[in-house]
Amino acid sequence: MVQAHQEGWTILEGCGPENMDTQIRGVTCSDQHAWWRVSQKARCGSEYHREALARLSDNEREQISLRFGPL
Repeated sequence: MVQAHQEGWTILEGCGPENMDTQIRGVTCSDQHAWWRVSQKARCGSEYHREALARLSDNEREQISLRFGPL
């Protein structure tokens, strides 16, 4: 998570109404900017960012895909 924090985002586990979601949240930027940043780096081939997206709950991945295209 050191790299994520340096890039301004983090992964939160145990979120959502049933405490079952895993989400990306901005630390030094908005959540949507963090989503964009992670999804763009994943598309450019970053294994680190791909793994971060793979950890997310289905709902979080769906929301990112709707805003920024398929993951």
